[in-house]
Amino acid sequence: SNETMSAPGNNLPQARQFLAGVSNSNYGYFGAGEAPPEVVTVDRIDFSNETASAAANNLPQAKDGMITVSTPNYGYFAGGRTWPPSVFYTDIYSMDFANETFSLPGNNLPPQGKSRGSGVFNTNYGYFSAALIGPGGNATATVDRIDFSNDSISQPGNNLPQGRYDAGAVSTLNYGYFGGGNYPVKNTVDRINFIDDTTDTAANNLPQAREALAGVSN
Repeated sequence: SNETMSAPGNNLPQARQFLAGVSNSNYGYFGAGEAPPEVVTVDRIDFSNETASAAANNLPQAKDGMITVSTPNYGYFAGGRTWPPSVFYTDIYSMDFANETFSLPGNNLPPQGKSRGSGVFNTNYGYFSAALIGPGGNATATVDRIDFSNDSISQPGNNLPQGRYDAGAVSTLNYGYFGGGNYPVKNTVDRINFIDDTTDTAANNLPQAREALAGVSN
């Protein structure tokens, strides 16, 4: 309402990086990440009072750099990495917000493991892109899509204009935006049109090139 910043006063129980976040209207969840080493921990923030606590269940496997999207009922944690040695994953964990349990829907990212990517979504689909792919750690422009109605995974066939990872992502009902990222460090913003899955470059860039940035939106 006024874009002011404050510290709610309740911190995460453990410091870590490359963690992933999902949310619904009541809670936000911060999952896994590198402490180091990688952990399975899931912490929950209650939006009504901004208190932080441990979720009922942790992720099945310790990873960092997972890519996430959310629906009102589920949060999806895709891919991720463990190291050393560097291993990239394709599996997708689904978190049921009703009971905070995790499951494997059975559909993985095709065809390579991905980490430190970004997720955008609307009410029907989630899109995973702008990631590192293993095992060489190259930036990818490939877009993977999850259908929230049946958890199936596909590639719409329209990739981002350029490969990147560690980008910030935000969504509206009609578009998803990937801003900044690496490699090299960028200030450009790429866009997915949710109506037809086409991709292009947004009209304006970020004022400054930077990587590992975070995005929030309303």
